[in-house]
Order: sequence, then C-alpha cells, then structure tokens
Amino acid sequence: MILTTLFYYLATSSAVLFYGIGINRTVSIKDDMSEAMFSCFKSLTTGASTSALTYLVTTWLLIPIHLAELYPLLAILFFVIFNTLTEIFFGIRMTNTNAEFTITLLSVFLGLNEGLSIGYAVIITCTCIISFFVLVLIFHSIKERISFYTTQDSLKIYSIMLLCLAVTMIAICGSNITWLNLSLGGGAK
Repeated sequence: MILTTLFYYLATSSAVLFYGIGINRTVSIKDDMSEAMFSCFKSLTTGASTSALTYLVTTWLLIPIHLAELYPLLAILFFVIFNTLTEIFFGIRMTNTNAEFTITLLSVFLGLNEGLSIGYAVIITCTCIISFFVLVLIFHSIKERISFYTTQDSLKIYSIMLLCLAVTMIAICGSNITWLNLSLGGGAK
C-alpha cells in the first residue's frame, strides 16, 4: 500500500504535473544541483515535521472540539516555525530560500487533505516534494541538452520546457497503468 502511494504521488499523479505546484519554479531554478539537493533536504525536513505535528494537533485537539476547519491556520503556523528553525540550522549555506516555501507549504496541505493517517500524510507530503525536485532534475537535463543546439534565449528555452512538460503530462495521462496498479496494490489476478 505504501509503495502504491509513493508511485501514485511521484509519477502517475505528480503534484507538480497535475496540481501545478511549483511549475513556474522548475524552469527558473539555478544550475547548481548541489544547492537544489540541499534545498530538497531542507524542504523534506520542514514538510515532514509540519505535516506530522499538524496532523497530530488536528486529530487530538481540533477534531474533539469541532474546529477541524482551522487546520490550515495551524499548518501555516507550524510551517513558519519549522521553516525558521531549518533556516537557522541549514540556512547558512542557502542563498535563495523563497523557492521552496510555496512548494513545501502546498505539499503539506495536499498531504494533510489526502492522508488517512499520520504516516500517509508525511509520505504524501514528502513524495510531492520529491516529485518537484525530480522534475527540476529533468528540466535541468533538458535545459543542458537544449543549450548545445541553441543560444541562451530564455523565452525560447521556457517555451520548449513547457512543451516538454505538456508532452510528459499527455504521456502519463494517455498510458494505461492499470496493470501497474494491480501488481503494486495486489489486486485480483
């Protein structure tokens, strides 16, 4: 069940591709991949701790007093706290930290809305963050490949990147992956 959830939110229903989380940031990310990996670790730390604590407080405090509608406010509050703490510990090396702010927060909201337990909320949040950074790696490799043949015209590269994104979405949506869901989920044979 966990493997199915991981694959579902990483590839077949990627938060970046189908919910649009961070599409504008994928093309404009810098060429330094070590900074992107460090940013991924920072986002995973912040997202996992925010979704876990928000899920626990919502389950133990807000639901018994019938105020479950306030969980987004709690999520934002905990996110700001954990983001500040990770900035203190990891942020010395970071130069641009606004990039992962929206991606991580929207992934936390998605994980909290679709998670059935604390584990699934954390897994969905982390998988959505990882899917963003996988797409960043793919776009970086496409950008490097395009730079061999063209000049550095940013509008042209951005157009080609969005075209590649559209082709990827059509390929994922057009493929029949029911066999994969049956084999991962252990469905009827």
